[in-house]
Amino acid sequence: MHDLTWDDVADWFAPDDSLLDAYVLDADETDWQRVIDLVQSQGWRFDYTVEGDSLPLPQQVAEIFARRRSEATVTMQIWPAPNMLANTHFFSDDEVEFDFDRTELQGQHQLDVLCCFMRSLGRQLGKPVRLAPENSPQHPLIIYSPMDDQFIRTT
Repeated sequence: MHDLTWDDVADWFAPDDSLLDAYVLDADETDWQRVIDLVQSQGWRFDYTVEGDSLPLPQQVAEIFARRRSEATVTMQIWPAPNMLANTHFFSDDEVEFDFDRTELQGQHQLDVLCCFMRSLGRQLGKPVRLAPENSPQHPLIIYSPMDDQFIRTT
């Protein structure tokens, strides 16, 4: 059984040169630390870069934000599946955000992987995860609710 059916949502994923963003709002550094812990506990492949150079991932997210506050470009690329990349840029400690390339989210299998990623994130943080068009957290297409363990289509 699928959380969402590709035929019901495929139009939201049509490639159009924009990204889709997954958001957890009202976050804090503790939530971000849980994100780092999740990535490591899941064994997802990742690459942490500062100014384009790959570095070991700090154990404490406070170090990441200290680098970010010094105007460094900090990025973490996460592959929750071999052909699906989630990027995070640590833009703000009060909002967890990942971006996804729509071209990597085509078909039921990729949708299932995305739902698994969103569910893992929501459960780890105990907060809803919104999937929205790029830079539009207030206009979600889908919300994962960890309280109900379900995906809600909003449009």
